[in-house]
Amino acid sequence: MSQTPDAARIGQGPAGPRLGVMEAVRMGWRLMMADFWRLWVVAFVFMVVMMGANMLGIVATVLVLPPMLAGLFHVVARRIDGGPAEVGDVFAGFKERFGQSVVGLLPLTLGSVVFAVLVALVIAVLVALGIGIAVAAEGEDEVVAVVVIVGVLLLLAVELVLLAGLLVFGLFFRFVPAAVWDHPESGWAAAKASARLVRDHFFPMLGLLLLFWLIGMAAELLGMLACCVGVFFTVPAVMAWYVPTIVYLYRSWTGRPLAVPAGGENSLTPVKA
Repeated sequence: MSQTPDAARIGQGPAGPRLGVMEAVRMGWRLMMADFWRLWVVAFVFMVVMMGANMLGIVATVLVLPPMLAGLFHVVARRIDGGPAEVGDVFAGFKERFGQSVVGLLPLTLGSVVFAVLVALVIAVLVALGIGIAVAAEGEDEVVAVVVIVGVLLLLAVELVLLAGLLVFGLFFRFVPAAVWDHPESGWAAAKASARLVRDHFFPMLGLLLLFWLIGMAAELLGMLACCVGVFFTVPAVMAWYVPTIVYLYRSWTGRPLAVPAGGENSLTPVKA
């Protein structure tokens, strides 16, 4: 993304039509399908790195998640502009926007830690309940039924807790990974720019968040049906759809061209693969 001063202020930049949420969702889908495997691999690398960071503890998550998100948005932005976008570019946030991304997303990462503890408690309670019911069950069929029911309840409970976390902590920070590339001077400037955009488009952003929460939950269910390993395909696919959607909204709502092809002319449609 180009580094323009105060680029995230609504009304500044080149004049043009503002995208609606569903328009951005459709454009995000088209971009994902135009370059599916590249974007999927980048999102998969992001997911694997974050799984490793989560295993190392809270500090690792706080320091790894923000620059990884910045790098993921950087790859998608380069792809939209028709520039080279390699898998290794997902780590660009560490080299170019580490401090800005960590500071800008600090409320979100700390809030995620709180809700991770709540998720762990929910899982522990449901697992203990399931084990108790399974022990009391008399037949094998009853045990299987208990396992299935508890598994579904577990997924729903975890998703509801995560949704609550997103609504409480995450909604106003949706644009930070995109805004840090326009605000190299300060992570707080990127956070304020993101909060300002969400404040002025609150209900559309709320609807978008709920939409992708439902899509993500459906993807996880499908992945679990494929012996659980399917989530390693479906979750990155949803991310490869979500990130371009956010980038398109960010560019549109900050009044800039949605795509800048190699020739330099402005465009309000994605660059074709």
